[in-house]
Amino acid sequence: MRFRLIPGALAVLALVALFLWQWSFGWTPDRARFPVQGLTVSAGDGPIDWPTVRARGADFAYVTASRGTQRDAAFETNWNGAHAIGMRHGALHAFSLCEPTADQVTTYLTTVPRATDALPATLSLDFSPDCTARPTRAQVMAAIRGFLGPAEYHDGRAMMLRISPAFEAEYRVSAAIVRPLWAQRRFFEPDYLARPWRMWQANPARRIDGVARPVAWSVAAQ
Repeated sequence: MRFRLIPGALAVLALVALFLWQWSFGWTPDRARFPVQGLTVSAGDGPIDWPTVRARGADFAYVTASRGTQRDAAFETNWNGAHAIGMRHGALHAFSLCEPTADQVTTYLTTVPRATDALPATLSLDFSPDCTARPTRAQVMAAIRGFLGPAEYHDGRAMMLRISPAFEAEYRVSAAIVRPLWAQRRFFEPDYLARPWRMWQANPARRIDGVARPVAWSVAAQ
């Protein structure tokens, strides 16, 4: 009898897993607690229908400008698209441990316009599969500061640091460099940074009308 129940139990578990998987694509934090919510976009997300995205609840957008020394092919289109509908938007640079900091700064400065009405720009700190370099903590801190100096002079304000849990565990950036922080943790509020976060990437793959692929969804702290 027990063995006959196993296939049925497995089927139920499979259906529950499928439901949770599909539910996760639409999940966002409670608007009553986090009324300001938005998305991060890049060329990999394909064309974006900005009016539809705003109508579906996006209050702001962070537009990927560059990764390492490579410009994002859709930056200008996405930047102008968000601007055209009056959505608040800011630029994001994904830092690379495998490329010279000076070259990354050049790419960023020649890609992102100085805009006084933009949100503070973000420096994203995470490991990537195509880069296995692991410099010392002192070297990484020097590289980050080497990027922030000219980038912040260009922008006219402090940048935000979006730090992944793995990167923070390895280098403890939030304790060494005082900047607004953007944490990442799926579904549950993050607590791994040395200081309170200003932004929380709560769902790395949310489906929203107006974008063909799931996008990272974040909220601002109250």
